[in-house]
Amino acid sequence: MTAPLAERMRPMTLNEVVGQPHLVGPKGALTRLSLSKRLPSMVMWGPPGTGKTTLARILAKDTGHGFVEFSGVTGSAAELKKFLLDQKSMPLFRTVPPVIFLDEIHRFNRAQQDILLPFLERGEAILIGATTENPAFYLNPALRSRCQLFDLKALAPPAIRGVLERAVLHEKLAPPPPAGLLDWLSHWAGGDLRSALSGLEVWADLPLEERDLASLQSSLGGRLHFDRADGHYDLASAFQKSLRGSDADAALYYLSRMIRGGEDPRFIARRLMVTAAEDVGNADAQAFILAETASRAVERIGWPEARIPLAQAVIYVANAPKSNATVKAIDAALAADDEPIPDALRDANTSTARKAGRGSGYHYSHSDYGQAQQFLPDKLRGTAFYEPLRPQERSWQDKEEPDTVGLDSRWTAWVAANPQGGEVPMEAWSAELACSKEALARGIQRLAIGGFRVERALKILPN
Repeated sequence: MTAPLAERMRPMTLNEVVGQPHLVGPKGALTRLSLSKRLPSMVMWGPPGTGKTTLARILAKDTGHGFVEFSGVTGSAAELKKFLLDQKSMPLFRTVPPVIFLDEIHRFNRAQQDILLPFLERGEAILIGATTENPAFYLNPALRSRCQLFDLKALAPPAIRGVLERAVLHEKLAPPPPAGLLDWLSHWAGGDLRSALSGLEVWADLPLEERDLASLQSSLGGRLHFDRADGHYDLASAFQKSLRGSDADAALYYLSRMIRGGEDPRFIARRLMVTAAEDVGNADAQAFILAETASRAVERIGWPEARIPLAQAVIYVANAPKSNATVKAIDAALAADDEPIPDALRDANTSTARKAGRGSGYHYSHSDYGQAQQFLPDKLRGTAFYEPLRPQERSWQDKEEPDTVGLDSRWTAWVAANPQGGEVPMEAWSAELACSKEALARGIQRLAIGGFRVERALKILPN
């Protein structure tokens, strides 16, 4: 069976590796390691098709270590542990520790990653991990501290074009690809050399009369550009910031980018729920309910239909009034010192507790909703963790009605002075009666019934 073109063109030395000059150039970090014959454990992090597996094989060969490959997708942690325990008896590894190449290392959970630690600590194995995910998010700190991290970049189109030209010569393709085809492939691949070589192989396998750019484009279809290393979090960040900034179009655009890139819909739904709670909060409590409902819909219906409830919730959250009062409130409460709970609020279910004074002075709120009572510890008395920012939050929190006698007297005097109607001095009355303008407006509407029509005014002022 013939190996794929990407495998046949795999570099055998560091000099043949393209697109990573910071690693394999004359002063590159991996070049220095290769020349020193010293190989530490490391993790290579970067987009697909940038040479992680190739570099691992070359480094193991150049430094005289055996090479064993495991996959975080198809392999199991139990198999890896068994190999590490048994490898001492293998002739190949009696003098030098083996290189364990663990592809897609982020697929191993943190407990599985811990299996590697004692073997690395004792020098019984050298780990080279490969991942498309940011190691800061997916690797145990203990494992990261034992590994050097090397960041691989997506290949630029000129670098890919050069390899494609070498492949044409190596494979003696006749007739050679038409003008423009290699350029198109080098851009279509999105930095993934393996995909570009696979695309060239598809072209070479087409019937002779169909070997043109249009036929290749039809055979390959669209290419999904989604960098799961940095782009994963960059897109998620742009998505959340667009929601926070009330730009529904931008939020939908970044949603579409994540969908086209193959993002897990549950991740998108989680980000949406976080935004609804953190950036909308009680300015529109319905936003979180809709986001959570969309999350359940995603679990039930999956792609492609899940895009619809996600888009519906995105549009709602983006257009909802914004307030971060909720997150500020819980963070302020978390920052407060631990203080003794007032005795009146402590559990008083036992006679011993009651004799100690617990529960004494507690007022059952349902017997009189208006009776004031202290719930915070003495040192925190009067502390306001939650400070509503928007009228939507203040209106439902507003429980205090204006003093009836005080409002009646002000209303009577105002009507006598303004029989034709006019603008009520809301700011002054609100301050004098120690109530919110929302509560004051409710009281005035009741007094105006039968004599006046109440209108809400929209006041426009210059910046």
